Amino acid sequence: MGEIKRYDLHKDDFSKLHFEINHAKSYVDENFKDASIPHRHSYYQVIWFRKAGRHYIDYNIIDHPENTVFFINKNQIHYFCKNSLNEGFLFHFNDEFINTHNPQILERFTISIFNEIGDNYITLSESDSKKVGLITSFIEAEILYKDANYREQSYHHFQTILFLIERLRNKKHNLNPVTNSNFTLAATFKKLIFQRINDFYSIDDYANELNTNSKTLTAVSKEYLLDTPANIIKELKLLEAKRMLSNQNLSIKEVAYSLGFDEPTYFTKYFKKGTSLTPKEFQKAYL
Repeated sequence: MGEIKRYDLHKDDFSKLHFEINHAKSYVDENFKDASIPHRHSYYQVIWFRKAGRHYIDYNIIDHPENTVFFINKNQIHYFCKNSLNEGFLFHFNDEFINTHNPQILERFTISIFNEIGDNYITLSESDSKKVGLITSFIEAEILYKDANYREQSYHHFQTILFLIERLRNKKHNLNPVTNSNFTLAATFKKLIFQRINDFYSIDDYANELNTNSKTLTAVSKEYLLDTPANIIKELKLLEAKRMLSNQNLSIKEVAYSLGFDEPTYFTKYFKKGTSLTPKEFQKAYL
């Protein structure tokens, strides 16, 4: 396998909606060569699988029941499994699609939905499936006919789906990120790690930047991320290393320096200790 490709949506063309909806099966069939191998996106993705199947996200294959909704953050690696029905709908959108109408709500959804905390999916009940199906048909009609204010209507309909996902995810984990400051701190901590992935920040450094202290950060990390801050930092650095190693246009030395290691040999030791594989062995095993 070659380089992990990264796909954009409408790029910098702001005349476009920066949102699209597709029937999953026809989309996967049409783009099978690219969709069935690991790739990543510069945009957010919501996938509603109407039938049971399998899906791959960040080096894990997930078996899911019917009416499962996956929410995939920007730059997460995923692909559609070849032995899965892949029936349902794909919703793709950029920051621009949300920010044009309500900049504050995107920050909320990045914390409550696209936070990469816990499961990347929820399962809809029969009544919720009917609701999402109806809203989806409204969005399809707006985009097809492009009547007056279709952009606003498309946004508001899709926002309703995101609010439903948020509600069901909160109910599943018995929390409310909007009012739960500890959950928000955990999600922001994880987001900050990715922003500082090329550094080796101490726990105190992170705590100071998050306007808290290491004791609170440790307690919140254990409660919501299910591990200590040090281990979360290590796991996310290893995950980003895997993502970068998947790009065979980058040498191991380039990956090491990009992640803040002074010496490639130290990176190799760090990676092997965390994964039981050297970077070269990982590339042979997974690519």
